[in-house]
Amino acid sequence: TTSEVSSILKYCNEHYIGVTTQGGNTGLCGGATPLSNEVVLSMEYMNRIYKLDEYSGVLTCDAGCILQSLHDFAEQNGFLFPLDIGSKGTCQIGGNVSTNAGGHHFFRFGGLHGTVVGMEVVLADGRVLRMNIDVNDHDDNNDVTHQFLQQSSASVRKDNTGYDLKQLFIGGEGTLGVVTKVAVACP
Repeated sequence: TTSEVSSILKYCNEHYIGVTTQGGNTGLCGGATPLSNEVVLSMEYMNRIYKLDEYSGVLTCDAGCILQSLHDFAEQNGFLFPLDIGSKGTCQIGGNVSTNAGGHHFFRFGGLHGTVVGMEVVLADGRVLRMNIDVNDHDDNNDVTHQFLQQSSASVRKDNTGYDLKQLFIGGEGTLGVVTKVAVACP
């Protein structure tokens, strides 16, 4: 859960322990390979699809969701997931967002900077940053001190309420924080 990721990152930050986040391990550049004495943070079990809004077409899910499962879920609901890459059977949406993956639909639907409408990220010190996303993952830990900032309360396609902070995390390779939830506009 997000609170577990938050606790791990907070502990590692306080004790100067490196963290390597791993998703589907499909990247070829070695970014998810730990160097030495690092904690490996697997997103494998953060794989819940929360909802697909039938009016806005916004799909909200955990960062560990396999891209193929998002394609299947969107298709079952009459939508098309706008990201399609060769490793969609094993890659995870959090890694796709963190690397700003392009894929086959890029020229038709644009990149993730245009299709990601909301995101939840855990910063290195454990604070949770919610940007235009409305998801309650029913954590047992209701510690509000983990809440850092919530830009907006619902996943809407247009949100001009100040800085669009989520754009910093798309393609950020996990250097600014760990993506835990994503809301993507599906045509």
